Amino acid sequence: MSNSNIIELDKFRKKHQPPGKSYSRIIRLSAELDGMEILYANEFSNERLFAIKILFWALFEDGSVQAMIPWLNSIISSDQLEYPNSGKFHGFYDPDQDLIMFQPPKYKVHELQTAHNHFAQNPTPDAIDFAKVSQELPDHLGTHAAFKHPEKKGFYLKPVISWRLLSTGRLNAMVPEEQSEEIRPLAGSDDLIEASSDSNFRYFFQHSIASRIKLHDPDTMTAVALLIDLV
Repeated sequence: MSNSNIIELDKFRKKHQPPGKSYSRIIRLSAELDGMEILYANEFSNERLFAIKILFWALFEDGSVQAMIPWLNSIISSDQLEYPNSGKFHGFYDPDQDLIMFQPPKYKVHELQTAHNHFAQNPTPDAIDFAKVSQELPDHLGTHAAFKHPEKKGFYLKPVISWRLLSTGRLNAMVPEEQSEEIRPLAGSDDLIEASSDSNFRYFFQHSIASRIKLHDPDTMTAVALLIDLV
């Protein structure tokens, strides 16, 4: 066998790893449907905490469980919010119970571990399909992706329909291939593409910001336009 046909599994995974300080492959996802949030602060917050809704809980290959949120132009885990200038993690918040926690809820950890044990297969490296979709979950928070117009000033939005977890651990935001307010494909549709595959992709915005953009709120439009133009 030619050496050119040999893929070293560890090198392949590191090459395709999601952004982060270290690499551990995501092996299972669970949607956060009870409204739990991440609390964070930054250097401009003057000791105030901000909250952002959790999209998923993720079980990593090293056994850890982290919350996942769309953040700037990627989706990151709660342990990656460690930089004071952009966002520093301060805990998980359950608004229904007004409860702050510093570890993922035990029921989510149990759910993820049980589901992984049920569905997990243990193929040899030679048999792993790196393009396989392990899970595809719909986006339930109204996340939108912002794209810079390729030929004119400004930007446009596409809704994130779903998130596809590949067997490599990579988590991709899936958006409609065509920009249309009338056609909204379902999760798993062939009409979806990876947001990051478009060179004009810039940022993710949660529903509240996307709604203000769609209403053409002047302050929001100006701030987002400046942000888009900086990239």
